[in-house]
Amino acid sequence: MNRRKFVIGAGSLAAGSAAAIGTGAVSNFQGSRDAAFSIAADNNAFLGLSAPNGGLKNGEHASVGGNNELSIHFNSSASVGGIGLNPDGETWFDEVFQVTNQGTQPLDFMIDDDNLAESQNIVFYVDGSFLPDSGYDAGDLYAIEGFPGSGEGAGREDDDQHASGDGDGTDDYWVGYANPKLGVGNSMPVGIYVDTTGENTVGQWDSGTVTIKASTNLNQP
Repeated sequence: MNRRKFVIGAGSLAAGSAAAIGTGAVSNFQGSRDAAFSIAADNNAFLGLSAPNGGLKNGEHASVGGNNELSIHFNSSASVGGIGLNPDGETWFDEVFQVTNQGTQPLDFMIDDDNLAESQNIVFYVDGSFLPDSGYDAGDLYAIEGFPGSGEGAGREDDDQHASGDGDGTDDYWVGYANPKLGVGNSMPVGIYVDTTGENTVGQWDSGTVTIKASTNLNQP
């Protein structure tokens, strides 16, 4: 959810007695100004989404294709030797794609995967070393789904069954949830965890879309 505002503004000038007696006031004005808009491929957009060749550990599972949009592949479309996920297991793919702030102000960032049928078994995460706040530790994994004030309800986390982050040391693969603030010019690699526990049938398991949300304040409506 990228929010954009485009404003062409006019200033005001006032000096001395002219302002006091009200002369020279503009009652109406109409003028033409140039404005240009361009749609760029995901990797070149203000919020860049890319899989740099050789720059990420598992970048072969992502690409910006002919539709100029980022796609994620955990099937035969990936540029790897395998054609799918292992059955009845859990797999972490560090650094699948990269997010880059190519705009002019810091952005809060999250991913909503609820449109996937198996969203409760899929987690998008980031290593704490890429989170700027001192409360996050390098080497720890933080899920970047769900946020206060989100469409999922205030203070509600995403529906991931293995991401409670309650600190009890049992079955918590994520230290917790985070909404990274991406500074101007900064990049952040995103990993993906997939849980196929109990799935033994070979074939298509899930497909769909995920929603990438970025804002100067994700907590706002």
